[in-house]
Amino acid sequence: MRAEKSYPIKTNPMRSSPNKIQLGVFSTNTEGGCTVTNAPERLRGDDWAGNLEIARIADDAGFEAFIPVGRWKGFGGTNNTGGVCFETYTWAAGIAALTSQIAVFTTSHLPTVHPLFAAKQAVTIDHISGGRFGLNILCGWYGAEMRMFSGHMMEHDKRYDYAEEWLHIAKNAWEQQTPFDFKGEYFNICGAISQPQPLNKPYLINAGGSPRGKLFCAEHCDAAFLIVKHLDGEQAVREQIASYKDLAKQKFGRDIKIWCYGYVVQKDTQEEADAYLDYYANQVGDDEGCDIITGELGIQTGIFTPEDAVRFRFHFSRGATGRHTREDRGAVQEVF
Repeated sequence: MRAEKSYPIKTNPMRSSPNKIQLGVFSTNTEGGCTVTNAPERLRGDDWAGNLEIARIADDAGFEAFIPVGRWKGFGGTNNTGGVCFETYTWAAGIAALTSQIAVFTTSHLPTVHPLFAAKQAVTIDHISGGRFGLNILCGWYGAEMRMFSGHMMEHDKRYDYAEEWLHIAKNAWEQQTPFDFKGEYFNICGAISQPQPLNKPYLINAGGSPRGKLFCAEHCDAAFLIVKHLDGEQAVREQIASYKDLAKQKFGRDIKIWCYGYVVQKDTQEEADAYLDYYANQVGDDEGCDIITGELGIQTGIFTPEDAVRFRFHFSRGATGRHTREDRGAVQEVF
C-alpha cells in the first residue's frame, strides 16, 4: 500500500513560464503535419516513434506546448491529407508519460465525445503528466467529418452553444466534490461526479475567429488561437489581437493570451532553404488537397469568406494551414 502519491505535482508551463514569447509544436500526429505536400519525406500520421522523438526534443529545448491536430477523416487530394492521424487523448497520455516539463494538449472535437468521459480522460492525462495538461477545444468545422458521428453538422453558432454546455459539464466534473445535475438544450445530466480531480486547472484554448467564436474564447478560454486574416500589414494584425483582448477584458473582466502560428524552413544556407521550400510546396505540393481544404474553410468556419480562403491557399502547402503569421526560412543563424 502507498499512503502518499509517489510523483511530484508540476506547474503547467503555459501558466508558469517566465518567457514573454512561448513556443509550441503543432500537428506532428497527422500525415504531413501542417504541410499539404506529396513529398515522400513528409511526416507520417502513424509514426509514434517520430512523434515521441519530436516531443522529447521540444521538451529538452524548453518549449512550452506540444499540441496535436484533431482529425477523423482526411480531406482527399493525392495523399488524403489528414486521413492518417492518431487520436489525441490517448496520444497525449503517451506523450505525457514520456516527457517532463512541456505542456501536453489534446485537441478535442466536442461533438465526438461526451463531456463526462472527456473530463475523466483529461484528468487521467493531467495526473500522468504531473499537472501539465491542456485542452484545445474544437466545435467541428469539417462537415464530412462531423457527419461521420451524427449524420449532420450543427449550424455555426449552435456549435458554440453546444460547446458552452459541454464545457460547463466538464468544468463541474473537474471542480465539484459532490454530485451535480445539469439540464440544457443538448445535455441532461443527473447526479454526475468525477474523481479524481485534476492536479492543475486544465489550460483551455480555442481558435474561434467568427463573432460567436471570439465571444466563446473571451468568456471561457485561457488563450485564443489566432487565425490571422490580414496578410498586408502588422497594424491590421495588432487590431485583430486587440479585438480579442478588449472583448475578454471589457465584457468578462478576463485576460487572455494570444497564440499565433508560423512555419520554419531550416537548412544550412538561405539558398538551400529557398530551394527546399519551392520543392515541397510547389514542385510536389498537393494542389488538389489545398483546394479542398481552402474550400471547406471558406464555407464552414465563419472566419473566412471564400475569397479570403483563396488568398490563403498559397500558404497551405507550405505549412500555414490557414493560420499564417509569418514564414521563417534560411540558415540557422538567420532563422533564430
